[in-house]
Amino acid sequence: MGKTVLITGASSGFGAQAARLFAENGDRLILVARRRERLNQLKRKLSGADVLTLQLDVCDRAEVESVLGALPVEFQAVDVLLNSAGLALGLDFAHTADLDDWDTMVKTNINGLTYCTHSILPGMVERNCGHIINIGSTAG
Repeated sequence: MGKTVLITGASSGFGAQAARLFAENGDRLILVARRRERLNQLKRKLSGADVLTLQLDVCDRAEVESVLGALPVEFQAVDVLLNSAGLALGLDFAHTADLDDWDTMVKTNINGLTYCTHSILPGMVERNCGHIINIGSTAG
């Protein structure tokens, strides 16, 4: 068995593609996203891989702490955290932008990343091993 890899934003885009690549390498996957059906579709496509799917809104600090704090024993030693959850809204000029769009992007692209990292990092420090990969976009 390879590494245990937790991927946020796994239901589409970079996260889904990364899941495919890690699965091809024989890694155990924890796939996190808001859309359960999309996670289930991806899990079916990764048949043969050891996959745990978690419906989770990374913007919700308490939910992140609760869900990631209760991983099944065989998935607790996360070797790689891939923070891929993110979105882009309201790509207007800054002086005309809707601040609600900016708030939503900050909650997802920044807070979500920090909540997930804060939940997984203590185990990596305790084991003295692990990698955290943060994916950003020009919109972020």
